[in-house]
Amino acid sequence: MHHWPSHALTDLLSIELPIIQAPMAGAGGAELAAAVSAAGGLGSLPCAMLSAAQIRTEVAAIRAQTSRPLNLNFFCHTPPTPEPAREARWKQELARYYEELAVAADTLVDSPQRRPFDTEMCALVEELQPAVVSFHFGLPAPALMQRLRAAGIRVLASATSVTEARWL
Repeated sequence: MHHWPSHALTDLLSIELPIIQAPMAGAGGAELAAAVSAAGGLGSLPCAMLSAAQIRTEVAAIRAQTSRPLNLNFFCHTPPTPEPAREARWKQELARYYEELAVAADTLVDSPQRRPFDTEMCALVEELQPAVVSFHFGLPAPALMQRLRAAGIRVLASATSVTEARWL
């Protein structure tokens, strides 16, 4: 295998190639993360839509294929508060599309929850000991960040705006 020059990123994350796979919640999974890690980059498992049991299963599948560093990615958003009046206005605005597509306006779509990082997920990360945990849409509460640092897990975050980048 080719030995690439050392970079701060590769040294920091103990990876061979300066490549971090985008987690892509809903599109990425164990197979892709394992392949990226095995190839020398940092494979990333999107965890925001997974239960603790699903994360354990996916991490076991990755670790069965490679012992290289792995990133577990979570969201840190504030879940929206239901606002029935706003939702009613949207349904009224979209009524012609419901009619055109012959869909009842009160049809519920079963979509996976996008759960923000919490104490249960922090405990799971401490147990699984990935090399890296990353966050989108902010950072966890300071007490959770302290726990991750105490466990020796590298923390990365993505910025969705210049303001967020400065805050991070």
